Amino acid sequence: MLIYAVLIILIGLSVVLGIYVFSEIKKTYDQNGVFTTKLLSLWYAMWAFHHVPLVLASIYGVWLIPIDKMAALIGGAVLLGAGAIILPMGMIEFRSLRRSTGQDISKLITTGIYKWSRNPQFMGWLLMLLGISLIGRSGLAFALTGVFFIVIYLYTILLAEPYLERLYGEDYRSYKSRTARWIGIPKKAANK
Repeated sequence: MLIYAVLIILIGLSVVLGIYVFSEIKKTYDQNGVFTTKLLSLWYAMWAFHHVPLVLASIYGVWLIPIDKMAALIGGAVLLGAGAIILPMGMIEFRSLRRSTGQDISKLITTGIYKWSRNPQFMGWLLMLLGISLIGRSGLAFALTGVFFIVIYLYTILLAEPYLERLYGEDYRSYKSRTARWIGIPKKAANK
């Protein structure tokens, strides 16, 4: 029963912090600003309060799903590994920690893995969470991964993309038209 109490507390903290963080992100984006160190720290804390319960649910098999252990282990390891490759590829392409964390908006990045995905860091993150959930065969972990996807999807659609369109204008709209949001084959640029 202690594990459930811990999970409820951590998830509750994630929700409360999330409400505050996303309201601050909206204010920041509305002013065409950048993430402050405080906002970035709160962003990381919010996700930590989300991800720790996900990992704990997987370790303890909370709401265990009847999936073959070996298939779950292999499939989960593949997803986790793919995510662990894709996420840093996105970060490395920024060539700056400040740029990859939204604290430097001086340049739109459209090279490397960003030719294939507008959001490779989120894609890698999602694959890692799916892998962890599958390895643990935890229904709660899968539910928390679903919540992660919905929140990131809404963040991307409602906050990040409009912000990037305001910042980079036609360059971003052109990039958006030829590059998949999550993953896909790049389209050729339209002739002008």
